[in-house]
Amino acid sequence: MYALTIGIFDGVHKGHQYILKNTLQLANNLRFDPLVLMFRYPPEKYIGGFEGLILPSWRRKQICEDLGFKVEVKDLEEVWGLPHEQYLEELMKKGVKAIVCGEDFTFGKDALGDVEYLQAVSQSKGLVVKVLKDLKSQGNRVSSSAIKRELKSGNIKTANEMLGRPWTLEGTVYEDRHLGFKLGFPTANINVWEKEKIILPKFGVYIVKGYVKGRAGFLWGLMNVGLRPTFNEYKKIPKVEVYFLDFFGDLYGDYIVLDVIDFLRDEVKFKNERELIAAMEKDEDQARKIIQKHYI
Repeated sequence: MYALTIGIFDGVHKGHQYILKNTLQLANNLRFDPLVLMFRYPPEKYIGGFEGLILPSWRRKQICEDLGFKVEVKDLEEVWGLPHEQYLEELMKKGVKAIVCGEDFTFGKDALGDVEYLQAVSQSKGLVVKVLKDLKSQGNRVSSSAIKRELKSGNIKTANEMLGRPWTLEGTVYEDRHLGFKLGFPTANINVWEKEKIILPKFGVYIVKGYVKGRAGFLWGLMNVGLRPTFNEYKKIPKVEVYFLDFFGDLYGDYIVLDVIDFLRDEVKFKNERELIAAMEKDEDQARKIIQKHYI
């Protein structure tokens, strides 16, 4: 028997954590197994207006599994056309006997399944339904869309507060044009879109903590996100690159996870490489002071 919660859980932010915690408690009280039915992308991916995910599905899945859940990841197309009555019957055939959800939860074709429907049929179906009010932070609803707005504005600390942990970007290091190396700041270019579309924050420079898969510990670094306008790159494809402080070595092919800690400055187009190098030296000096004062 399962106690279930359903959603995209993009970011697995504090609001999601509140729902997950309540699902775990209910599962424990009823002696059911806790289950998350997670969708890879939100509806906007299919109907328009999608900017990207806060976290890829495999990272969201891992976070939920670490909490103690069994997790099933699906695509919305798999259930898009199911009438809500059939949707619920399919869940109950799987052994779902309890559902935890928010006040605005909907499911099934045309989103006709809702909290009122669940509550109306719960007794006849022997289904336990627990509905939770929205979690708020400083009077505002904690949501994935709110976190995305903060990321696009460069307000990384506010986003991290709503997430309850540092936001992460991750991917494999690939070889590029070695521009950073030529400037004296060797950077690792990270493919953050290897499998799923991830949202990018405001273009600029950030302080990060980097974790290289297979290596112990972490590295402080400076992450640049943007179009590298000083070099007038013709493709105009945003790039994510990181310069690790006090690190010397080859990272090509390595998988890196970056905790994004603080926003340093906007992306700037400099007149020449000399001005860019001076700015990078200033960035490094400022980053070291911030790290020393606030994070060590």
